[in-house]
Amino acid sequence: MIATGRLYLLLFAGLALFCLSPFLPVAQPFGITLDVIILLLVAIDWQFTPRAKLFKVERKCEDRLSIGRHNTVQITVAYDGNTPVRCVLRDDAPQMVHAFLGRIDIAKSVETFAFTLAGQSARQLEYALFPLRRGAYVFGPISLRYTSFLGLFQREIVFADQARPVKVFSDLKALRDLSIKLSHSNELGELAQRKRGQGTDFSALREYAIGDDSKAVDWNATARRDRPVVRTYEAEQDQRMTILIDAGRMMVSDLDGLTRYDRALNAALCLAMTGLHHNDQVGIGIFADKPLLYLPPKRGKSQMTRILEATFPIEPKMVEPDYVSLLAHFAACQKGRSLIVVLTDLTDAYGSQALLNGLARLSPRHLPFCVTLKDKSIETLAVMPIGEMPQKETQLLYKRAAAIDLKNQRELALSHLQRRGCVVLDSAPQDLSTRIVDSYLDLKARARL
Repeated sequence: MIATGRLYLLLFAGLALFCLSPFLPVAQPFGITLDVIILLLVAIDWQFTPRAKLFKVERKCEDRLSIGRHNTVQITVAYDGNTPVRCVLRDDAPQMVHAFLGRIDIAKSVETFAFTLAGQSARQLEYALFPLRRGAYVFGPISLRYTSFLGLFQREIVFADQARPVKVFSDLKALRDLSIKLSHSNELGELAQRKRGQGTDFSALREYAIGDDSKAVDWNATARRDRPVVRTYEAEQDQRMTILIDAGRMMVSDLDGLTRYDRALNAALCLAMTGLHHNDQVGIGIFADKPLLYLPPKRGKSQMTRILEATFPIEPKMVEPDYVSLLAHFAACQKGRSLIVVLTDLTDAYGSQALLNGLARLSPRHLPFCVTLKDKSIETLAVMPIGEMPQKETQLLYKRAAAIDLKNQRELALSHLQRRGCVVLDSAPQDLSTRIVDSYLDLKARARL
């Protein structure tokens, strides 16, 4: 039982009467009478207040939350009593997830609810969690307070059975959306159409159309049909792809709320799902100052589950990777020619020389594909017209000059990679997953591997 302000006010009135009794003797009988009335009111209030067994609470939430997404939590409160009650419910959400709610402007991120329950009714409550770090967390018990019949006290019920563990994984919602998109594309024949025409495996014959490559003309079929006929090809299946994620110091910093490493991991998982959907062998590796994880390329849906579970506990470190030796190590693990995708970040051609050398040494045996994350704040600052800057903002001018220099040095480093036979993708974090999948499909369509 928790006393309310109404009960404290009555008790204070009784205390005031007793304090006045030395100066005003008639106050003492009134004080005793008021105390008896208070005791009677508390007894009546206790008798008519609904019992705790009339309330039932259940929380519904996925066992795996998605990082950087709104994860809905639903709480159902059922009440079997007959009299209406005013309630306050608080859910003990995971503390590490909880800590980030104040940094994000989300309408449904409050886990404390005040509401009234009518007799024989139920209420469904909902809020959202927006975790910014992966990891294993725990939902605590749910606490429900309700006001007594006369409003003299509140009773609190703690539903300890609602405590449960929960894990924050990478962006699982993006993977579900991608899986639906891939299945839908197959039904419509869009992916098959996209792959057809520029691979090396013969697919079919069709009539010549304006724009077709003359080298694809099948002269024997043309002679038989007495009209131009071309061969069509489709990209080879059962290829190998290894995705490597840099977990060194360049990937520790935050980029729009999530670390660069988590941004890269989200994109890598989308790419892995797409590759497995196309029946390719997909493997994954993570490295910092040493290899942290390596799963050899395999095909099948079970490989996606293994990748999700294996990458879950790994976090980036403030160390400098030895790119040359580490990339050579992962390349040596490949049994044949592979598409080796490296998700990392770079600054300039000089500071990223080790990364450039490591990627360049992967070709010609493998096809290196370097994916970097573009910082939109630097891009915005670099292209900001001087006329739009506030007057006397000398510091902002210096920042703009530094952003322009960093942008130019980054483009120079990426151009070095392209000249040395490496496929390059420099993308903003919001578009990274989509663009990396599109680049992979384009490479397969053009038979680059």
